[in-house]
Amino acid sequence: MKPGGPVPELRVPLERLQRLEPLRTWEVVVEAFRVQEGDDPLRVGDVSVATEQTVRVELILDQVREGVTATGVVSTTWTGECSRCLRPVEGTATAEIEELFEENPSEGESYPLDEEFIDLKAMVREAILLELPVGVVRCSTQEECSQLSSEHLGTLEGDENPEKPASYDPRWAPLDALVFENEEDHQRDQE
Repeated sequence: MKPGGPVPELRVPLERLQRLEPLRTWEVVVEAFRVQEGDDPLRVGDVSVATEQTVRVELILDQVREGVTATGVVSTTWTGECSRCLRPVEGTATAEIEELFEENPSEGESYPLDEEFIDLKAMVREAILLELPVGVVRCSTQEECSQLSSEHLGTLEGDENPEKPASYDPRWAPLDALVFENEEDHQRDQE
């Protein structure tokens, strides 16, 4: 299948599996997608899969008594921001698939099986969303973040304010100028 094609590439015709020599392997590369118009993009917190990002689907489909099983791997690349240095971070989400498609699906346990097609969109979407990192995302090595801290946060050698800790972040300097009412009273009492 051609990368970047329309989402219907994730619809497998059942007749493929009903031939004398069934075609069971389904490999396709598609762009990240929304299952239906109005659905949210593939995103968990600050981590997302861009809509132009490719999703690789490699499955083996088998007819079983209950319906059709899909076994294989779904993978794509996600992007986010490092929670420490705010630089772009990217990683790979790879999901092992072992799912059942049946005429009367059980919610959360199997997917619907149409009369003519197996629609893989919902399964692929859920598999990717479950593999996206949740919570804190960081650069792959701590050295990357420490290089940034020396570049952007500055070093405090020769700083005339010894009260500031060595890890002082100058981006917070405007907050140092804030004085609250309680602090004004406290400063007057000390004078």
